[in-house]
Amino acid sequence: MVRKLFAFILAAVLSFPLSAQEQPLPPSRHAVPGHRYLKEYWGRSGQYLEHQAYYMLDLANQAFNRNPPSPKVSLEREMGFLMLDAVAHEPTPKENPAVLDYIATRMNLVIEDLNKPLKGKNSLRIYKLYNCGMIFRTRDMVVAVDLNGRHGALIPDEIMGRIVDKIDILFYTHNHGDHFDRNVRDLCHQRNIPIYATDEVFKNDDKVHHVWFEGQIRDFDIDLPKGKLNVFALPGHQDKLHNNIWVITLPNRKVVAATGDQWLDDGSDRVWLKDIYKKLPKIDVLAMDCWIHDYEEHLADFSPRLLISQHENEIGAHGIDHREAYWMTLYKNDKIYQIGTPYVLMSWGEWYDYK
Repeated sequence: MVRKLFAFILAAVLSFPLSAQEQPLPPSRHAVPGHRYLKEYWGRSGQYLEHQAYYMLDLANQAFNRNPPSPKVSLEREMGFLMLDAVAHEPTPKENPAVLDYIATRMNLVIEDLNKPLKGKNSLRIYKLYNCGMIFRTRDMVVAVDLNGRHGALIPDEIMGRIVDKIDILFYTHNHGDHFDRNVRDLCHQRNIPIYATDEVFKNDDKVHHVWFEGQIRDFDIDLPKGKLNVFALPGHQDKLHNNIWVITLPNRKVVAATGDQWLDDGSDRVWLKDIYKKLPKIDVLAMDCWIHDYEEHLADFSPRLLISQHENEIGAHGIDHREAYWMTLYKNDKIYQIGTPYVLMSWGEWYDYK
């Protein structure tokens, strides 16, 4: 009799509507099932770092979402950058599921925003994707530079395809695997999106528009269905590789530029780049590598209104000592150079509205 009564009460409780019971807590990014004690990680250092990365990257994601990019780096954003640095400087971050999950989360935020209309004929929104992947967006045009997902290994092709769906043209600066991407090229070809690159990038692909003139700056127009671009191709180098510095005037007259990995050890490019801004339209936004050695000189030569740094924490190929950290960019800009040019530091999958 007692057992029957207990069973009746239990059945009644379980049949109660969910709203009358204690609501289950939403799943937490911090909750890693099956591990409650440190000894469970003994001998499993890889798993320890993976689970720790979930904690750190979740907090970084929250910090960036609550504190959008601005010329003034808040303490919360700086701490978020340092958490990214810490995870990116583990031995094998590109194989860490937490890192891949974080990148996918951030790229999906970009896709979500690209799906929304951008108002204002003078608007300019700058998106930072992975490494030097940049998108410059106006109300009527979306221009991409160095889109790279490590051939699907870091940004899955399904996600990259949805990004490519939104662009009108793609520029590649040079023939290094952390800048060009075969899978992205194929996605663009499938959608008839034009690609402009140096002669060394996909050199046997006649669908790619190859632009390279040794020692000659070229100025040309590109007519697209949504408007006209005016483009300056500056024939720089990264050591022996050809590296085009692209300076692009958008249909609303905003001017953006991307340096790629501009660096020639003998300094010969520095001669003709001296005060190059005098030969170019006034640059509104310059995307420049954080590691460029002639940092102050390049800023003076291009004289942009705003600097966006890039190339931090490239984890696809570079070793720990060549994954330039956000803390280094912050330290250089604020402590060493004390640059007068306003700059905005962005993590993967963030954007900033240039005013």
